[in-house]
Amino acid sequence: MSLSELLSFYINKKKTNMTQFAQYLGIDRSTLHKIIKGQRPATSEALVNKMAQYLCLSQEETKQILEAYEIDTIGAFVFYRRKHIQDFFKEADHVLDHHYQITEQVQDDQTLVDDVYTGRINVEHILYTLYSYELREEKPHVRIMEQPYEMSIIFDSFNHISAEMPMTHLFYLDNSQKQTKNNEFYNLKCLNNLLPVILRNKNYHPYYYYSNVSIMNEHNVFYPNVMITTRYLFTYTNDHSQGILYKLPQIVNAYKEKFDAYLKEAECFMTRNSWTNYLTDTETFFDTHVITQEIMTTPCPTYVFEENDLSIMRKALKDFFPNKEEFIKDFQKFGYYWNEVFYPQHSDIFHIIYTLQGLRYTAKTGYLHDIPPELFNPLSLEDRLTLLRKWKEFCKKHPYVMMADMPYLSETSTTYFQLTNQSFHIIASDSTGTLANISIKEITLVEAFKDFIDNVVKKNAYSKEDEIKLIDECIKMIEMEM
Repeated sequence: MSLSELLSFYINKKKTNMTQFAQYLGIDRSTLHKIIKGQRPATSEALVNKMAQYLCLSQEETKQILEAYEIDTIGAFVFYRRKHIQDFFKEADHVLDHHYQITEQVQDDQTLVDDVYTGRINVEHILYTLYSYELREEKPHVRIMEQPYEMSIIFDSFNHISAEMPMTHLFYLDNSQKQTKNNEFYNLKCLNNLLPVILRNKNYHPYYYYSNVSIMNEHNVFYPNVMITTRYLFTYTNDHSQGILYKLPQIVNAYKEKFDAYLKEAECFMTRNSWTNYLTDTETFFDTHVITQEIMTTPCPTYVFEENDLSIMRKALKDFFPNKEEFIKDFQKFGYYWNEVFYPQHSDIFHIIYTLQGLRYTAKTGYLHDIPPELFNPLSLEDRLTLLRKWKEFCKKHPYVMMADMPYLSETSTTYFQLTNQSFHIIASDSTGTLANISIKEITLVEAFKDFIDNVVKKNAYSKEDEIKLIDECIKMIEMEM
């Protein structure tokens, strides 16, 4: 329901006096009448909140009319896109948590014959089998054309067989800027399904082209999906209910040529770079990209600690931390690079966003987002105090270091996010614990993440004065514990 429809409903339900209502809101009666009739928009969120207060609406009812106001203001597509991206941030740290138990037994090669296969179990059995057989080839390579929206279980099962298989994946995305069923953001749903794949398989390469998803979903294309291996071709339906297997080399090679021709017209969806040396790779990344925004949770010691603070890091890193002393040297080198080279030149365009929840988490526990807790001893109270005092001065000095209220982003998150004008980056641990920089290049997703982050800054970032007060509260809390 629109804002005007909801207001009409509650006004009639509560038999509201319109003259008194308008006086309470500080607007004339005719203006209120036009808002209720949908002939003019409400002027602000504050006005809608006042309406809810006068009508004595419950918390849930107030949320409902505020959402209706926002939909009227920015449109349903942007509203629901922001909601889905918020859910994406909420789940970002759990992208590798979901596994499907696969009990497939691969059949002998001689039993694979050109035939029509019916039933989901049989069709997916062929997919698993072809993937397994391809591992025996001298130069294995799987080509697959299927929508990632439906493929999370299939891909997970492939990775259980082998997470090293070179795989080229071709699919379409939606650029219609229209809502799909259940108000989903189709391209984000595809990204959600593919992130675990690229984090588990560094040889996975996804490519996309555009199509109108609403139109495509209305047509039942005959066997639209394809899996091509060195020796086999398997075409199958969207619902995996039927497929046809081909072994004839002429047919397999013809489909390979067609697939590769399509690939030349497609664009890279995302890439992955493994960061074997976290600080050195970060420095290289900063030097080669124009980063505009970074989202993290806790204060970052890398940005504020100086040479005389290295003893704090040495105490905090556990004894079995890999190449501990080498990391300390890299930490010192990166600190110099950040403070003397990079940030003085880019502080006006490189906006750092951290969270209130992360600040309080560090103050209470001594943990940081930079290093996984398995490798990190929590900072002592004294060291926490040192960090927060330095962080406070850093924030006071730089207007584009901002604290935001983001309760949906886990305070314990070790994933962080960076945005450039052309790409959105997720820096997260892969299935081996190695940091991977996932670069998403598809324009509708980049624009969506930028819009979301800009909206967070606009609606949820604290003023510099309030930010310093909140840091001071955490400093006082630590001082009281000492």
